[in-house]
Order: sequence, then C-alpha cells, then structure tokens
Amino acid sequence: MLLEKLKFWKKEKYTPKQLEAKLLSDEIGHAQEELAVAMAQFENTTEPELLEYYTYYYKAYEIKHDYLLKRLKELYYR
Repeated sequence: MLLEKLKFWKKEKYTPKQLEAKLLSDEIGHAQEELAVAMAQFENTTEPELLEYYTYYYKAYEIKHDYLLKRLKELYYR
C-alpha cells in the first residue's frame, strides 16, 4: 500500500519534502486511529490483564504519535 501511494504521489510531481510530509501525515492518521481503537477497547473491558494491555498499547501509540508530529513539525520548520 505504501509503495502504491509513493507511485501515485510521484506521478503528481511532489517534491521529496512534500512526499515525506504526506507519508508522515498518513502515519499520524494511522496512529490516531490506533489510539481510538485502544481507548475503545480499554473502555469496553473489565479484565485486569486486558486493562493493563490496553493501557500499554495506548501509551505506545501515544508515543509514536508524538514522535511523528515532532518529525512533521521539524520538516516544516527546517
């Protein structure tokens, strides 16, 4: 899927910086979806082991989301 996006975007004549920004934006969107899934699963479980798992899962995607946002900001402000 990623390769298909790259091929499509290359046809659109984006600069390398624009391509990187688009890829980061897509990854950020995916991380946001994963955060929503983790929160929904956390809210719908009562098992202590699963609560711990979903807390970890949410925190991992939160860190990933923050990292991707930081990279995107750096890309725009270099």
